[in-house]
Amino acid sequence: MMQTECEPKTEKKKKKLNRRKKIIFAGGTFLLLILLAVGGWLYVDSLAYKLCRVEAGVLVTPSDFLKKPDENAVFTEDSQPFSVTEPGRYQVRVKSGWFTHSCTLVIQDTIAPTGQAVPMELELGEDCGPEDFVENVSDATAVDIAFVKEPDFAIPGRRTVQVALLDRGGNRTIVESELLVSPVAEDLTVEAGRAVPGVESFMLGDAEGSFVTRVAALDCHKVGDYAVVIRADGEEYTSMLHVRDTVPPVVEVHDIEGFAMLPRAVEDFVTRVEDATAVSMAFREEPDLSYAGTQLLELVFTDEGGNETVRTVKLTLVEDVEPPVIKGAGDLLVYIGDGVSYRKNVTVEDNCPEGLQLTVDTERVNLREAGVYPVVYTASDAAGNTASVTVNLTVIAREHTIDEVNALADAVLASIITPEMSDWDKALAIYNYIRRNVGYINHSEKGDWVRAAYEGLARRQGDCYVYACTAKALLTRAGIKNMDIAKIPTRREHYWNLVDVGDGWYHFDTTPRTDHTVFFMWTDAQLMEYSNIHYRSHNYDPTAYPEIN
Repeated sequence: MMQTECEPKTEKKKKKLNRRKKIIFAGGTFLLLILLAVGGWLYVDSLAYKLCRVEAGVLVTPSDFLKKPDENAVFTEDSQPFSVTEPGRYQVRVKSGWFTHSCTLVIQDTIAPTGQAVPMELELGEDCGPEDFVENVSDATAVDIAFVKEPDFAIPGRRTVQVALLDRGGNRTIVESELLVSPVAEDLTVEAGRAVPGVESFMLGDAEGSFVTRVAALDCHKVGDYAVVIRADGEEYTSMLHVRDTVPPVVEVHDIEGFAMLPRAVEDFVTRVEDATAVSMAFREEPDLSYAGTQLLELVFTDEGGNETVRTVKLTLVEDVEPPVIKGAGDLLVYIGDGVSYRKNVTVEDNCPEGLQLTVDTERVNLREAGVYPVVYTASDAAGNTASVTVNLTVIAREHTIDEVNALADAVLASIITPEMSDWDKALAIYNYIRRNVGYINHSEKGDWVRAAYEGLARRQGDCYVYACTAKALLTRAGIKNMDIAKIPTRREHYWNLVDVGDGWYHFDTTPRTDHTVFFMWTDAQLMEYSNIHYRSHNYDPTAYPEIN
């Protein structure tokens, strides 16, 4: 019985011990789970930065929040939106692998903005904002621009202007610039042809000034832009004067009737052109100069301003079939070695004198050998009509050679010329020698100047032709420029010389006259005055000679 009662006690004790073990195990397991959870949380929390501070403008990526970079990390959709250009505190969540981290992003702006000053020049009455005084403004965040103190735009002159640059981080920069308020208009436009405006036309408001530029030298008849400098209140200002031509030319024209083939210019149709500036003129289409009949032509007149005036004219042309007529061409006689003036006294007449041409064919002439040679004169007009005349040129030998004449002339010059003489003095010595040493007779052979000069130098007698040829020989050997001249042929002939000693041509007549007049280096006016009251003694064709003093 004792043994039987003991067994239930032992069993009960065992059960109680088992319950205690289970409680201890369950508590240990729970504690272990808590420790594992806390450890896991601490591990995950250690993978990311809880707070990140960056300067405004710096690029921020999810990986920046992780202690170990992860290019695949992303911001979750429930992250607070942020901008790197807007300072502030933002809550973001970063997902990297299995874990999502809650972090704080602080964007701060600690760098002041920068900018470059821009000087401003305004006309009186204009104004502008603070942003006009600064350029190249740079900052990571938005910048507000304001005047430190707004300038007075109603007062002309130069002054300093301060502009404040304030960014989103509260950083402030002061930029100093310059303002010039001009009492002078920036530009002024006037119509071409008018006088230069007075200085008051350039001034604004009641301002007064004076020209620095010499405006009298400006050409307001020429389109262009001219800088005008004006001084006002001690400052110099530049204004641009724009000369513009807006008025088209005033043009009057007339019709033309004439022969075909003659060249025609726009100017031929114009009777009057008026404009403040230079005018160019042209045909709209070139006329057909070969067309016999009437054609309408448009003439276009354009001034410097580009203004056009168009006029229509009639050009009536008729065909020219009449050939020209050659007059005065006759047989010629010269001596071996002489030159020939083939065109002297030869004229051409035509019903259409414009465009006339005269050619002289002397290809078969040999002036160094005696003989008879043909000389062909051919005249042609603008229409192509031609006429020809053939004359004979007879070349004969001289009685006296040029060498003989030169030797005689050199001997005379050696006796009357000294080295220190000027050409004027030499010419006077030659003139006096001939007048004192050559006697006048009323006749001589014409046509051979060498023979005539020989007569004057060797025989010391002759008529006006001998006097002129003797002077020619002496002047030429003395190195003095000279030329033959003759009276227009009438009942009486007369010959003399032209001389140039360096200041132009003068008359030089050594032939003695009954009134004892000395014709040494006479001007044309002097000789013509004498000629007109002495039966036109020296009447000549001025077109055949150079201009005479």
